Amino acid sequence: MLKAPEELQTSKGKFHDKKVIFLARDPRDVIVSSYFEMNKRGNLFGDNPYENRKAAFDGSLVEFINRREGGFDTIIQYYNIWAQNRAMPEGFLLVRYEDLKQNPVRELRRVVDFLGFTEVDDAVLSEAVEFASFDNMRKMESAGTFQTGVLNPADRSDQESYKTRKGKVGGYQDYLPREESARLTNKMQVELSDYYGYGS
Repeated sequence: MLKAPEELQTSKGKFHDKKVIFLARDPRDVIVSSYFEMNKRGNLFGDNPYENRKAAFDGSLVEFINRREGGFDTIIQYYNIWAQNRAMPEGFLLVRYEDLKQNPVRELRRVVDFLGFTEVDDAVLSEAVEFASFDNMRKMESAGTFQTGVLNPADRSDQESYKTRKGKVGGYQDYLPREESARLTNKMQVELSDYYGYGS
């Protein structure tokens, strides 16, 4: 989120003997979520010790989308790097946010099987899915259940400052002007790897 596209590491050789679970989401939803994370919640993080850059942003959503560091181009490049390197790790599992929303038990089953935990019962998976549902996580965040500040709202009266903000598939359409949405869609169709299934 704090790097320009050209600053991203292109080699994934360090993962050659690892299993990688890559959680992807429609980049248009990612950029909107990232904007609110840095615009409304950046004060919870302070300076980033790795890039020496502040995890906060005060401009508009369109400005955030077009910025060099952590903007839409960075997301596209990050996804493309992993698509090109997916054969590098010992195992690679793509899990899409949209598929998790549609059938969370099935997707969690894919994850635990990939990790070798094939004996986990479906009832346990269903219980885990219910516990981690958006509504339950929002309820716990509202109640201050979590001990760490980064899992609490920055402002309890501002829904956009919650970690559990919306959780909506296609929510970018509620925030982006029509022409900007069309531009990002076209950019994805031209530049994003078909591997993720977001280009059409």
